[in-house]
Order: sequence, then structure tokens, then C-alpha cells
Amino acid sequence: MGDAHYRMLVRAAVVLTAVWIGWTFYDSGPGESTVTGRELAAADRYLEDGAFEQALGIFSQVYARQPDNLGALRGKAQALMRIGIRRAADAERLDPTTQQAEIARLRQESTTQLRQALGYYDEAVERELTAGVNERNRRALGVALANRGILKDQLGEYRGALADYREGLRLEPGLAEGPGFLTRFLRNQPQPPPSIADRARYLAAQLAKPEAERLMRIPEQDHRQRAYRFE
Repeated sequence: MGDAHYRMLVRAAVVLTAVWIGWTFYDSGPGESTVTGRELAAADRYLEDGAFEQALGIFSQVYARQPDNLGALRGKAQALMRIGIRRAADAERLDPTTQQAEIARLRQESTTQLRQALGYYDEAVERELTAGVNERNRRALGVALANRGILKDQLGEYRGALADYREGLRLEPGLAEGPGFLTRFLRNQPQPPPSIADRARYLAAQLAKPEAERLMRIPEQDHRQRAYRFE
């Protein structure tokens, strides 16, 4: 496997660090109807089942109907993140000696989807900050910043990722704990995976070195990172 292919693979693994965190905190905005609540719950189940396109469709419909629904906006971001990760993984499974065109197409699609997801998170974070941080939205904002950091990390924007990780952890310190025992048990994950706090410490240490000495990835650690839901 070439260096470029390997970097794409480990970046996809890093993204999975905390992609599920915060989905119990929809913060969907005032006046949410029971119908909308059921729709968001259905979209969440689609995410859990890996039906990311179906989840994206529901989140998009809710957001089109309720532009103030930041939970739906963040849902669009997360669904696109997962689709982008899957595209990158699909590219890695192809034979680079015979399927270069298809690999290039999948990688381009992945980058486009991840960039679009990042834009949605940018919008959600900006709107939360404009409204003002309070006890009602503090947790959701911390989660959104953490997930935005993961996207930046995936795209190689390491200083921006570190800043978002730190701010997300400041707003919601519980993000440092990672998935609970029950979640890991259900996913056959006996040992806790590296958390965004672990990743933030590693990025800070590497960015403090001269550029030529930095190692932004640790393959053994990256491959241990798994998707989880913040509890």
C-alpha cells in the first residue's frame, strides 16, 4: 500500500474516534413537534444501522421545514461525515493497479462530502455562539466542536482540530471519558479506545516540534479508535 493510500486509511480511522458523540442531545429548537421528534429518532436509528443516506434524507427534510432546528443541521453534518468515511474506506479496498479511476472518484467524493459536513458544523457552531453559550446549549456546543475537530483532523487541518478539541473539552469535560462500559460491551470493545483528549495531547506535542520531526499519526493507536456515542 502506498503512502497516500495508507494516510487515507489511518485518517478514516481517526475520524471514527468520536463520530457518534452527542446524539442524545438533539437541542432541536423551540416548539419541536412530536412528529419531528419521531423523525429525528428514526434518523438516529438509521445512523446506528449504517444507513447514512436515509439518515441524511430525514435530517435534510426536517431542516428544510425547520431552519432553526440545529439538531437536524448537526444530523446532516454527521450523516455526511459517515458517508465520506465510507467512500474513503471503499477506495482503500480497491486494487490500485487496475482501479485507479474508481479510487480517484471515491476519494474525490469523500473529500467533497467531508468538506460539506465541515461547513454544516461551522454553521451550527456559529449560530450557537451567536445565541450565547448557556446551560441549555453548552453540552451540544461542546459535542459539535469535538466533531468539527475530528473533521479538521481528517482533512489534515491539525491546528484547527486541536483548537476545537480543546474548546469542546472545556465546554463538555465528559467528552474526555470516551464510551462507557455498556457501550463498549455491546460493541465487543473491552478496552477504551483513544479519546479526543488523547488525540489533543498527541497533536499538541507534535505541533510543538519542528515540522520535519512531526509524526501526525500513530498507526497502531489510530486503528484502535472506534466510533462511539457520548453518554
